Amino acid sequence: MRRTSLSVIGIVAVLSLPALARAQEGAPSPIKGRWTLSFRGGLDLPLSGDVHGGGTGAVLALPTTVQAKSYGDIYGTAPRGEAQFGYGVSERVELFASGSYAKESAEVQQVGTVAGLALNAEFAEYEEVGLEGGMRYFFKPQAMLKPYFGLSAGVRFLETNSPSFTVPAAQVTLADVPFYDSSTVATAAAVLGMRYDVSPTFSLGLETGPRYQGKPDNLPTLTGSGLESINDTGDRWTMPILFTATLRF
Repeated sequence: MRRTSLSVIGIVAVLSLPALARAQEGAPSPIKGRWTLSFRGGLDLPLSGDVHGGGTGAVLALPTTVQAKSYGDIYGTAPRGEAQFGYGVSERVELFASGSYAKESAEVQQVGTVAGLALNAEFAEYEEVGLEGGMRYFFKPQAMLKPYFGLSAGVRFLETNSPSFTVPAAQVTLADVPFYDSSTVATAAAVLGMRYDVSPTFSLGLETGPRYQGKPDNLPTLTGSGLESINDTGDRWTMPILFTATLRF
């Protein structure tokens, strides 16, 4: 009798498989055909890239040396905020468009010497607005924890930046020296991230990955000093770490 019962259960289970498969196929996809709205915020960790280069020359007819300073030296780690729309074009692939904003104050730095005296620089606030588009590929779209890989590219709009150079010991100031013009630069990024479904319509997540940003337009600077090329730089690599909150429709 027990063997007969087990056989009946087995037959029922086998016969039920097609129905279960159809039920799963009919379930709404968490990715395909769904719109998402994400709010993202975190830190933009500097990896490489200089705000200005180094060189030797003469300022006010005095021997001058300038050492290169990185974005990390001048601006440190900047906070970043983003908003993003996405749409699932398949069971695993989502396309997205995003806008971002970042702003950070500069720290006064000694950047060199003039006749052996300390030469300081104070750059203006770094400010940018970005627009990007891209795609992300979900490895486990049906799971509550969804790891993914993504690629994106776009542009950032940078504000003009005119630093002031000072030699405190000699009470000398060169204010608002032309350096970088307002610019539109290209960006590209690769990311790894994950989303955790708190509910069918709301997810929390974390994302990071290397991002490249192109060189801003430079302006003629310190003309006749021999240091005219120190602003022929400005491209950089960063590693954003962003916490995400996503609504799914």
